[in-house]
Amino acid sequence: MRVVLSVLLAALLGVEQAHSLVCFSCTNQKSNFYCLKPTVCSDSDNYCVTVSAAAGIGNMNLGYTLNKGCSPICPGPSINVGVASVGTKCCQSFLCNISAAGGGPQTSAPLLGIGLLLSLLSAVLRLGP
Repeated sequence: MRVVLSVLLAALLGVEQAHSLVCFSCTNQKSNFYCLKPTVCSDSDNYCVTVSAAAGIGNMNLGYTLNKGCSPICPGPSINVGVASVGTKCCQSFLCNISAAGGGPQTSAPLLGIGLLLSLLSAVLRLGP
């Protein structure tokens, strides 16, 4: 019995394992919470891809969708046209597409700072002396 186990162990160690990529996957989801399903990619897939699309005007959100999965290529670059954006992120390691980063319209740090200062100023003025 010991000999059989030794031969079996030697055979298993000598076999080269295929290293398939594993990515999170989902289709047309509104939240990253629903995009945490691991999927073993096919041998032809080299990338884990996250594609998010959003549209909005000011504080009015017109829609958001998130798609994740395996792909043989990394799709084109992200696009932002002001009221709508499509963000694409590619990576090549085990479950590397966990984040929904890049989703939704983007804004600059100075613009966010101005918005924060105006909000604080409004709150201070409402409190009064």
